[in-house]
Amino acid sequence: MVLFDAILLIAIGFVGLLFWQGRRQAELARVHAKRYCEQHQLQFLDIAWQGGRLAKRGRHIGWKSHYQFAFSSDRESRYEGDLQMLNLRLLAIETPAYRLPD
Repeated sequence: MVLFDAILLIAIGFVGLLFWQGRRQAELARVHAKRYCEQHQLQFLDIAWQGGRLAKRGRHIGWKSHYQFAFSSDRESRYEGDLQMLNLRLLAIETPAYRLPD
């Protein structure tokens, strides 16, 4: 019974660690999206997690997540960009062509 308790405790700890890491990744994705919008004079609206999977990029292996963020360039139109992260590293930000304000 002691072995079962130890394994259960380790499993609970691992699930907690995964949740904590996911929250850190989501917070960093929001920071990256906001910074991108500020650098391009866009209004950041919101961000949403679209999914994730275990992935390998070069020598790095980890959790790759895809986020979709919304922004506006003229306060009338809404556009959606894509942001990808591997663990806590930004991989790419892609946005569609958007209208520049007058």
